[in-house]
Amino acid sequence: MNVLMVTADHLMIDRRIVQEAGTLVEQGHQVTLLAGFECPKRESYVMDGIRIERFEYDWGHSPFAPIARKLRLRPSSRLERFLARAWRWLSSRLLDMSSFDDFVLQRLMEYPVDVLHVHDFPMLRAGVELARVRKVPLVYDAHELYYAQVQLSEATQRRYKRAEKRWIRHADHTITVNPYIARLMAERYEVPAPTVIFNAAPSQPKSTARPLRERFGLSPGARIVLYQGWISDNRGIDRLVLAARDFREGTVLVIVGYGAYLDTLRQLVEAHGLALRVHFYGGVDSDQLHPVTCDADLGVIPYFGVDDNNYYCSPNKLFEFAIAELPFLSNDLPFLRDIGQRYGNGVSADLGSPGSIAEAVNRILGDPDAMARLRAGALAAKRELNWEVEGRKLLAVYESLDRPVQSQAAQQPASAG
Repeated sequence: MNVLMVTADHLMIDRRIVQEAGTLVEQGHQVTLLAGFECPKRESYVMDGIRIERFEYDWGHSPFAPIARKLRLRPSSRLERFLARAWRWLSSRLLDMSSFDDFVLQRLMEYPVDVLHVHDFPMLRAGVELARVRKVPLVYDAHELYYAQVQLSEATQRRYKRAEKRWIRHADHTITVNPYIARLMAERYEVPAPTVIFNAAPSQPKSTARPLRERFGLSPGARIVLYQGWISDNRGIDRLVLAARDFREGTVLVIVGYGAYLDTLRQLVEAHGLALRVHFYGGVDSDQLHPVTCDADLGVIPYFGVDDNNYYCSPNKLFEFAIAELPFLSNDLPFLRDIGQRYGNGVSADLGSPGSIAEAVNRILGDPDAMARLRAGALAAKRELNWEVEGRKLLAVYESLDRPVQSQAAQQPASAG
């Protein structure tokens, strides 16, 4: 069948999305992925059997422009700006779709579709409309509680939450990333609990390559503490950098990834004279990340509960650590604690200050017996926390769509208990 996927990702397509599309391709389905509507240029290409389409969207474009020309309004005049705002307000109230939603919908209409799979809230409104017009099943894949992002204003959070609660009911099947997010969605939106599919990585043998040690001239006996992923504030990475001041001799921190906060971290390293203790590796494509991760001794997830998404996080790096058989250290957050206790591959500790982070790192790396137990736990996690297991869950969702489905609007809401 023709599976049409859509995501707002325009810088880098989330590994979860590519893996889901690849699993469906392996089963003989045709998958077209519309990935990004704010790309530098229009692109169309095939990657591993997945047809990928990229688009440009002009945020300065206004559906009111043709009307303004007919009314002979002077561009950017006070009257033109007032009427344009009034038009946007009226359109959003009457049509309940923004100009961006309409643009996404028009692009979706250009492709054949038997099942529509939308990733995250920004694509949901257009997805609901396409599913209604084409009369096809709608799969909603929520990678997070989108409205709960700390950088959003309270007014925007309330608006997004109301909209998601309204439109999620039109999905034939909803999936999300962990049981905590699933429970919150069920309670707050009064819908059946979504199916949980972890952001697991593909299973592969542990690499014996040493890219970190080679890049930075580290000895085979050096102990490497690793942070990998998106680099932004509100993730505790600055505390991790400062913690390196108190790492035991022979222990270094390597940061793999990129992001707007990288320059701030570099300045922090320079200001505190940490150039020999903190190294920046740069960004790595997800399919090239495994040997880099395998070269470390301890992975760190320094997130703290700045919002619901951070508090209930289940980040990609957690599963990349598992595949690399790498123990991890994290703050005492619910899902991370659950994984560490279940498999014995992780330690929860207070990572609220550089001193407490350094104490935890030194304690773990300085205890050979504890490290041996953690490595054994990491191997146990690898056997279960992999995409081969999670991919089967996705296929079960699609198999359920072959049977008569009932939209969530018609189902009984889940208990909030």
